[in-house]
Amino acid sequence: MKISRAFLPGVAALSIALSACSDGGDAATALDRAPDPVPMASSRVEQVSIEQPIVGTGTMAPLQSTDLGPRVDGIIEEIFVRVGQRVGKGDPLFRTRDIELKFRVDELENELKLASATAKEASSDFNRISRLNKRGNASAGALDKSRAAHESAQARLGIAEAKLGQIKQALDDAVVTAPFNGVITARNVHEGTFMATRMGGGMMGPSGVVQIMEIHIVAAIVDVPEVHLSKFEVGTRAKVIIDGLNDEFESEVHRINDYIDPVKRTIEVRIGIANDDYRIKPGSFARALIYPPAREVLTLPRGAVLGFEDQRYVFVEHGGAAKRKPVRTAQLDAERVIVLEGLAQGDEVLSGPGLRTLVEDDPVILQNSTDPMAANSIDEPV
Repeated sequence: MKISRAFLPGVAALSIALSACSDGGDAATALDRAPDPVPMASSRVEQVSIEQPIVGTGTMAPLQSTDLGPRVDGIIEEIFVRVGQRVGKGDPLFRTRDIELKFRVDELENELKLASATAKEASSDFNRISRLNKRGNASAGALDKSRAAHESAQARLGIAEAKLGQIKQALDDAVVTAPFNGVITARNVHEGTFMATRMGGGMMGPSGVVQIMEIHIVAAIVDVPEVHLSKFEVGTRAKVIIDGLNDEFESEVHRINDYIDPVKRTIEVRIGIANDDYRIKPGSFARALIYPPAREVLTLPRGAVLGFEDQRYVFVEHGGAAKRKPVRTAQLDAERVIVLEGLAQGDEVLSGPGLRTLVEDDPVILQNSTDPMAANSIDEPV
């Protein structure tokens, strides 16, 4: 049988191809070859000292405040102060009409003079009868009568003195003065209003003529969740932020109320602030940051932790492969989380741009860096 010369080149090509397959191995085996390891960065679990402030909100309050009403019944004749005026202790604030009191003082002063003269006469008469009685020239009955007259005159003199002292005190009380240094924050009535000392002028009347507040020291009264009660005490550092002033004031916790609100589950905390320039106004909204003592915690970069809510996890390198490890974390700040469970100080976890595409048991190779910022600069594998 003869073979065509044109057919020989095709046979030769086929032979070369078969020879190449036998020399290079099976093509299917080449396709099943293991993938290249993914280059990954690592982040180390670090222990750091942190201060996590406790936040409370509330209102600025004066050191003390009082509504001052009249000390004697009558018509408010003159008010000496205006709202916003600063006053010192003892400065006159307002006066109740006192003309009747002055007349009464004149009347009682004359009564006192009369009682004094009567008492003096009765005392002289009693002394005279006593001497006569000792010489036998006055009877015992006369002595007893003189003694009674003397004692009665002395009693009337004491009553007259007491009445005069009482009415003079009422006259002094007609002018009400400031009980402390402060500022007038309200004026509730005008001149000509009748005010009584009982019930602030009546069941439906104002509680006082003027209101005065002492504000050279003010206090932020804030509500703090009761779950934080064990974390701070009197003297713990605090900072008060007053939005209206766009300013912050360093201070400390001065008072902790012993009562917990059963509805809001909060406790009242008072933080004092010096206010010599009266810049801080009572009633302003305030936010307080209370700083408990620093504590040691384990931290990781936020980007190294995957998952949601209670199903958080990280990847660690084990035997050249990525292994998934559950963890429990809490938020620390915008860049870090606190590791509560699952890792120890010094442990290293995988991080970097390729982390979110990583699947368990994927081959990985660690780069020589534990810096999260350096890890973010690693290029994605192509």
